[in-house]
Amino acid sequence: MKKKNYVLSMIMMLVVLICFVFSGCGQQSVGSDSDSEMIGEHMKFGTYQGEEIEWRVIDADDKNGKLLLLSEYGLDAKPYHEDSTSDIDWEDCTLRQWLNGEFYESVFTDAEKEEIVLSTSEGFPEHNSRVPGREYIYLERETEDNIFLLSYTEVYHYISNETGDETNPARLCYPTEYAKNNSDIHIYNDTCGWWLGPAHQGYSDKHDPVVVSSHGAIHVEDDADSREYAVRPAMWIKWQREK
Repeated sequence: MKKKNYVLSMIMMLVVLICFVFSGCGQQSVGSDSDSEMIGEHMKFGTYQGEEIEWRVIDADDKNGKLLLLSEYGLDAKPYHEDSTSDIDWEDCTLRQWLNGEFYESVFTDAEKEEIVLSTSEGFPEHNSRVPGREYIYLERETEDNIFLLSYTEVYHYISNETGDETNPARLCYPTEYAKNNSDIHIYNDTCGWWLGPAHQGYSDKHDPVVVSSHGAIHVEDDADSREYAVRPAMWIKWQREK
């Protein structure tokens, strides 16, 4: 009797194993470590000025099945803030209003909007520094946005952590044909500078926009209403791996 029960148990285990393998139970799904393999991949999502937007995957949230996308190219040239003042931060700038208003509404289909995740960011303190007795020099994005611009620390974390460099090929941005032909964008050797999101806060209370130059170096920009820099949007989207 014991031998018969043992044989039956082994047969049941074999049946369960076959089901697990052939029914798809053993395949990777959202939330698995394999989502991280998407980092560095490119995908098309949304359309701007008649052209599909190409995005680069720069991070993956395996636990929640989300991907962080950065526009591969500079899509347009817009001022950080329409007003000439440079004492402005991400929360109140007109570029944020445009990205989460006109851009968001016109670029993505209703189905694509369903995939975009409202997000905020704490940044990466290890890439920041404090002013004595004050908060960090580079601010982070505390607002909730569908579409946003990377912060200073996010650029260092996701793209290149080299510091003190005058040029950095990893951070170079190339404008689309539309951006080159329909804006006042400054182009140097085919590359352009691009805006970052949250501002710089130094020893005073003044907030200054931050940019990546056409050489790939990061610096503070005094003119918030400059139209020389490209807009390179970023966003989090839901990601369902193919079964």
